[in-house]
Amino acid sequence: MTAIEAIMKRRSIRKFTQEPVTKETAMQLVDAAAAAPSAMNLRPVRFILMDKHDMAKLAETIDQKQPFEQGRWAIAVCADTRGYTGGTGWLEDSAAALENIQIAATALGLGALWYGVYRRAAKEPQVRAALNLPEGVECAGIAVIGYAGENKDKHGKVGEKFVFESTWKE
Repeated sequence: MTAIEAIMKRRSIRKFTQEPVTKETAMQLVDAAAAAPSAMNLRPVRFILMDKHDMAKLAETIDQKQPFEQGRWAIAVCADTRGYTGGTGWLEDSAAALENIQIAATALGLGALWYGVYRRAAKEPQVRAALNLPEGVECAGIAVIGYAGENKDKHGKVGEKFVFESTWKE
């Protein structure tokens, strides 16, 4: 699968099959995430790999349980902002890492969900507690992965109302 094909096929998957995913495959996704660009190459992004036990524990504390109950692995994408000198660059770094996970999972024939955490009052406190995050470490989001238990159409071409030439148009 080409990079463009993986990008166009990537969809948010919320239902997963029970087919196992190896730890080695999950680590391939972590490697892909770590290859994401980093503002000023400061590299504040860190990863917490969660197995089924860890995911079940987190699912006990959050409202959106199903992906964590069904997924095979989860990868929390965090940033250590203690002493970080790049302003909010860590947030873009984290987003790039999460996107790399999504695309790489698709290329490997897996499904993935980007579970947003940062500044989401209904999620952030529970995730911080479950992951034992110290002050100054932020969780941007969690990628839940597994084999897709639902089929979704791939993305099509962008609609004209989303593209402007030269300047913004109303």
